Amino acid sequence: MSFDAGRFPVPVREDMTAALRKSWADIGRAGTWWTGPERVAVAALARVERVQRNEPPWSRNRGEPDTALPEKAIEAARKIGADPMHLDRAWAEEIIAELGDARYVELASVVVTTVAADAFCEAMGIEHEPLPEPETGEPTRERPEGMGDIGAWVPVQVVDWSRANVARALSLVPAGVRTFFRMVAAMYSGTATDFEKMVWDHRPLTRPQVELLAARVSALNQCFY
Repeated sequence: MSFDAGRFPVPVREDMTAALRKSWADIGRAGTWWTGPERVAVAALARVERVQRNEPPWSRNRGEPDTALPEKAIEAARKIGADPMHLDRAWAEEIIAELGDARYVELASVVVTTVAADAFCEAMGIEHEPLPEPETGEPTRERPEGMGDIGAWVPVQVVDWSRANVARALSLVPAGVRTFFRMVAAMYSGTATDFEKMVWDHRPLTRPQVELLAARVSALNQCFY
């Protein structure tokens, strides 16, 4: 079983480990635009690059992905995983021109899910969770309706959207939103419902204190969002 509580040096809420397990399993399944083996290969590329993020890119020991991926997909997985502070619109447009906007968004969702899970393990002082075994199956290739241009790098949901823009960024691939934010909401607030609330009375830290910590971590990680 992935994210076995027996590995943790301190107690971890069951809802958090359940969310981690479910989102982790999602990586190995066929998504909307990438197969299970391709998604696991993307996660592996991001992980290898991220653990060497303090080294200059040209001196990193990268190896080759286990599954054939387009050159721009390999580049994107590595860059989003380890060097997000160097992303810009020109780079994204070049990647999207080859991969397509939805494939790019799904790739990004796999990378950020992997990074968040790996960061959790690092914070716990344990080894990274082994990547899930890839499953067979074909992508659904379903593009959601209600997408539009609001000045982002990719189309996003513009109809009936009430959530934060940080979630909207992945809305071209709704399954990617669910995979990432299921896990992040559990880590951040406990439940998706609590994540939407501006006042918390169920946590040792208040919502403003948590937001301050999150902003500081983002700044230290040079998150451009």
